[in-house]
Amino acid sequence: MTICFGSSSLSFFTLILVGALLTSCSVDEPAVFSIGAARTGATVKEKKGEVSVEDKKEAAAKAKLAAAKAKEEAAREAAEAKAEAKEKADKLALAKKKEAEKLAEEEAEAKEEAARDAAELAEKKARAEALLAREKEEDAEKQAKLVAKAKADADRAARDGEREFATLASLGQSGGGFFSMLSFGKSARQYKSEGHEIFVNHALLPALDPSNAKIEVDLSDQRARVYREQGGHKVLVIETQISSGKSGHATPTGSFKIGEKVEQKQSTLYGTWVDGGGNAVGGSSEVGRRPSGASRFVGADMPYWMRINGGIGLHVGIVPDQPASHGCIRVPASVQPLIYSKVDVGTPVTVTH
Repeated sequence: MTICFGSSSLSFFTLILVGALLTSCSVDEPAVFSIGAARTGATVKEKKGEVSVEDKKEAAAKAKLAAAKAKEEAAREAAEAKAEAKEKADKLALAKKKEAEKLAEEEAEAKEEAARDAAELAEKKARAEALLAREKEEDAEKQAKLVAKAKADADRAARDGEREFATLASLGQSGGGFFSMLSFGKSARQYKSEGHEIFVNHALLPALDPSNAKIEVDLSDQRARVYREQGGHKVLVIETQISSGKSGHATPTGSFKIGEKVEQKQSTLYGTWVDGGGNAVGGSSEVGRRPSGASRFVGADMPYWMRINGGIGLHVGIVPDQPASHGCIRVPASVQPLIYSKVDVGTPVTVTH
């Protein structure tokens, strides 16, 4: 260390004092000069390794500030999380509301569609019922016309037959039996009765009635005979060619009684299927065999029906020279009305083979 002196007038005392000060300073403990001792707010240094009061206060203030910032940050994050959770909840609620509205709308549409379908079905049903009613009415009118025509034909045939019987009787042929080719006018619709072998004892005819009549049917020779029982004896009054059940539909044999009489009857089993216009579809058929295009079944006409056993009976029908029916006994239209008028429910009928 070099000290320069600018004046020779410095005293020796001054030199000694400066030297003492210089020699009293060390590296570890630097000298402290109190320059301007009267100056206020002087900083007092503590020994090495110790924290000053000011530093502690500053550290505490920093810690407090950091805690406040952390608390503020946590509050902000909590608020953000709460806002986010609320937003998600609102979105979920809105989605549920929209889904519920959509389901309600779909349900309303389904109900409306079901109501329309029900209305259409009811309308179709009403139209079908109206059409069926019209068809039934038209069919009833047709059947009434057919019944009237069949009755007129039968009455005309009976009148023609009576006239022919009277003519034969006037010629002296009334006392014995005879076979004749009788044709009592035109037959009822779809029946052919001209040219059949028919025998009538005109002298005994007036005395034949339900109280004494008896019918015998012989399947072997395809004949039906009507007798008048008198005093334990029977006398032949009417004999006619018939057509009984064909193979697979044999007419049952046995002793029966007439159980029902119906002038105009239609079969419930056999007949013709027709379309909406009344045209035959597939020809003759059975009620259980509906052909394509058919709309309703029209049973075969069986005028002057006389039931003898279940669905078997005697009635007007086509009479060829061999069995041809489904089990019933077909009788020519020219004589069945006469037989019908001479018997009643309870008249005995015997069928043999």
